[in-house]
Amino acid sequence: MTEDDLERTLRGAFDAHAHASVSDQASPPPPRFATMPDVSVNSRSRLVRWAAPLTAAAAVVAVVGAAAAISRSTASHDADQNRVLSQSNQSNQSNQSTPSASADPTAVHVKLHNDDNANYGVGMPVIAYFSKRILNGKSLQQATTATVNGKPIEGAWYFETSKAGNGPIEAHFRPAEYWPGHAAVHVSIPVKGLSAGGGLTYDNNLTTDFHTGAANIAKVDNLTHKMVVTTDGKPYGSFPVSLGIRFTPTRPGIKVIMEKSNDITLHASSSPQLHVQYAQRLTYGGEYLSAAEWNVANIKKGVNTSGGGTNLLPADAKKLFNLLQIGDPVEYVNTGGTPMQLASGYGDWNVPWKVWLTGGLVPTH
Repeated sequence: MTEDDLERTLRGAFDAHAHASVSDQASPPPPRFATMPDVSVNSRSRLVRWAAPLTAAAAVVAVVGAAAAISRSTASHDADQNRVLSQSNQSNQSNQSTPSASADPTAVHVKLHNDDNANYGVGMPVIAYFSKRILNGKSLQQATTATVNGKPIEGAWYFETSKAGNGPIEAHFRPAEYWPGHAAVHVSIPVKGLSAGGGLTYDNNLTTDFHTGAANIAKVDNLTHKMVVTTDGKPYGSFPVSLGIRFTPTRPGIKVIMEKSNDITLHASSSPQLHVQYAQRLTYGGEYLSAAEWNVANIKKGVNTSGGGTNLLPADAKKLFNLLQIGDPVEYVNTGGTPMQLASGYGDWNVPWKVWLTGGLVPTH
């Protein structure tokens, strides 16, 4: 099979279904990711980490070769390509992630997605899940405090309907700008006994601590077909890319790396088993940064041929995989897709700060 044949086969097998099965208007699939055996994560998972094996799905990715590991079955040919689930086998702190044993119908239990003592990029939000649909977030906002290297920093919660399977609603906490690099972040949420509105009361207190790595910022420009990366404000490199074709354009806006997979196996009836390396997920709908050895010619020429993701030269993909980490922001400009939204991934930074302060789905002031 020639390089051109392989590219056409992959695009036909994976790309066309990606945007068709997850339209721009559709609710995103559950944010449940596969824990790949080759991924090195220096953090301890909580019980709230999405637990389940990989499920079958047909349209595997929204990018040629930039895909999740999905086993394709005939019965699920037109199923959602991104229902990728994860397993967590590690213990967790009981006061932060153990489900509430209370039978009190007015009790609201809060669980955190973030791992304690993890290393994250500067764009990583704190994500909380609520056991009930709360009606007022004012007490949560007022009680929550955050410090960076021991110094207070202003932050705010923003609510949205949750698809994670950990309750009907979730909230993200972040400052006005990215977290500083090389920082120790502590967030305290002492809400036990406080009102959540409508007669509901929180039944637990929470804290989380994490560290940020270098301030890595990646910017992708569809006009230049380049990804320019800085680290701690200094130039790191410029890398050629191939983005989404006209019918499956790449979303503009700020995305945040949600998971990393060293080696992903693709299955399709019309092509041999293939491996995609150095994949870094950016959206629930299937946008990734990844190596695309079958697409080298188009990457070098600046021709867009993917289904929405960012195809990189293999050596560049490896270099960036080793540099970037979960939580690092990737900013896209001059692409023609639907703008990145909060519910499309970790789209927090696309919400203006003044809007963020309103609390979103639940008022916080």
